[in-house]
Amino acid sequence: MTHRHKQWFGAVPWESVLTLNKALCQAQKMDPLTNARGFEPARNLWEKSVPRKMTLQEACEICHKCQELAPFTFNNGNTFAAIGRTFVQDSLKLMPPVEAQIIRTTICHYIVGLIGRRELEQVLRHFEPALDPTSDRSDTPAAAAQTRGREQRAPA
Repeated sequence: MTHRHKQWFGAVPWESVLTLNKALCQAQKMDPLTNARGFEPARNLWEKSVPRKMTLQEACEICHKCQELAPFTFNNGNTFAAIGRTFVQDSLKLMPPVEAQIIRTTICHYIVGLIGRRELEQVLRHFEPALDPTSDRSDTPAAAAQTRGREQRAPA
């Protein structure tokens, strides 16, 4: 999944980004305001990305760049982080909760600028076998932990 090219933004047109930001703002009783300087550049970047096939890391980079353009006054980072989180949701269903949370948090932290590209790459590379639906899951960190647990419980 991390090296596989996919049309990540196909299900998330710019209108969906606006709807998400509006919902996040309304939940906090704020008006969903836009930033005139960053709105059009972010929209243009997003719309150019919708038809493109790219890697997961490239998709996270687009979310990061849009977040940096700050098209929204409120919940700007939360909006793009929430979208980035959805990219891996299906793959994470098969993982232990702690590992899934590590991946979700890393993606979100990268998108909002709390960690750099190197950290994102390291985490995605570490969990790549678990994120790739076509891989043999017996070599994932989760499978290794399960195997160790069974070995420790085995009678002597």
